[in-house]
Amino acid sequence: MPAFRILSQSPVYFLLDGVTPAAGGRIEFYEAGTTTAKDVYGDKALTVNNGSSIALGSDGRTTVDVWGDGSYRVRGYAADDTEIFDRDNVEIPGGAGQVLPTLADGQFISALGGVLVAADVLQPPDPTGQSGKIIGSDGSGFLWQDPPADPVVPITVGTSSAQIGDTDSKAYYVEWGTATAPASGTYTASKAITFAKTFASAPFVSITPIGALASGPLVAYPTSTPTTGGFTAGFDVAEGTNAQATINSDISFLWKAEGLVNVA
Repeated sequence: MPAFRILSQSPVYFLLDGVTPAAGGRIEFYEAGTTTAKDVYGDKALTVNNGSSIALGSDGRTTVDVWGDGSYRVRGYAADDTEIFDRDNVEIPGGAGQVLPTLADGQFISALGGVLVAADVLQPPDPTGQSGKIIGSDGSGFLWQDPPADPVVPITVGTSSAQIGDTDSKAYYVEWGTATAPASGTYTASKAITFAKTFASAPFVSITPIGALASGPLVAYPTSTPTTGGFTAGFDVAEGTNAQATINSDISFLWKAEGLVNVA
């Protein structure tokens, strides 16, 4: 424990009446909790040993400066040896837990269980020559490392198709186009479409007619479940009586298919 000033020379010590200075009295110092004498000192470096008893002057003040180390029991006496006070466990304010530890380069004061300790300062390494890198860790310290590469998502866009991604040898693929179903003279018509690329499984297909027929609005639909290689677009005039609903002109339409394709 570092040295500390036990008593100041400024306060006046009084007799038990609280009015009369304890002129000619003395202050005795002991090991804390005992009556074993313990020396005090006249300087912070603890080089001037003043013994374990300090006299009080005519003004009731200590005649010398009083420094100590550790914990003390302090008793005050009048000139006639009457005890005027007894204080035990007199020590540096805050006790040993507040003693500042010795710091080495690159350390700071921290706390561990209420006790002040010296701890290492974790600082980023020198960034010189590390342009474009980010701070990482190897589990014990910091280091500069290359940032992770952006994921590459292949995208191919054509005039009538688009392909996105390459995950587990699969890619999302969209194909579209225009076609014409020939006039049938009946209330239904159809047109087969073959895909430019084979899907890995039956794709989703949408069909949109262009324009309208004089005989009534058209309903567009795949005539059966699309296959991986194509589908057949069907059209039906939405009239209640088939005899009155005939397709006497070609039907232009838009189509789109989307789903997964295999990637070699």
